Amino acid sequence: MKLLFLGDSITDAYHCFDPENLGEGYVRMIYEKLNSDPNGSCCFDAAAKFLVSNKGIDGFTVSRVYGMWQSLPNKSRWDTVSVLVGINDVGAWMDCGHSDSWINGAVLDFARTYEDLVTDFLDYNIRQFLLMEPFLFPCPENYQLWMPWRKKLSSHIQSIARRYGGTFLPLQDVLENAARMEGASAITPDGIHLTERGNRLLADCWLKRFPH
Repeated sequence: MKLLFLGDSITDAYHCFDPENLGEGYVRMIYEKLNSDPNGSCCFDAAAKFLVSNKGIDGFTVSRVYGMWQSLPNKSRWDTVSVLVGINDVGAWMDCGHSDSWINGAVLDFARTYEDLVTDFLDYNIRQFLLMEPFLFPCPENYQLWMPWRKKLSSHIQSIARRYGGTFLPLQDVLENAARMEGASAITPDGIHLTERGNRLLADCWLKRFPH
């Protein structure tokens, strides 16, 4: 089975510097779990049952993820596509100081682009896709201002998953609750990215919802 992961830096996790091209984050953890034998060792060659491609890129917004997808050859060869994107969109809107009215329009543009991405999956007969909820931690404090927009993106992504038969993967509550219980620094170094523990939680959530 061939799995494609699209997204931003959280997916990327320095995969370009990794000989297996998996990165240091949740994508590697998912690969290792899916391909581990009963003794816990993992296969990193063509004999692996699940072949994984990490196409996450640091800084990507939904439009750039869509562009990455469009540039890929042989799209129909993927059995499953996983997408995690959105927090860079919110960051760009907030950093530029746009009005709420402008951002509301940008949220709708985000949803339209995301929907175009998903309908493209269907055009290539990819029926199994996981749409992951963008997440954010309220530290540093200014990220509190981002939270309502993150929630709007989450709502749109969930609706798109429902409309087109995909799997929506909620992450905000799981990760935020873990940060509350274990301490924020155990889960995130900066309020956006994930520690090893945070990546493990995300990978576990993904594996529970992976319909294989």
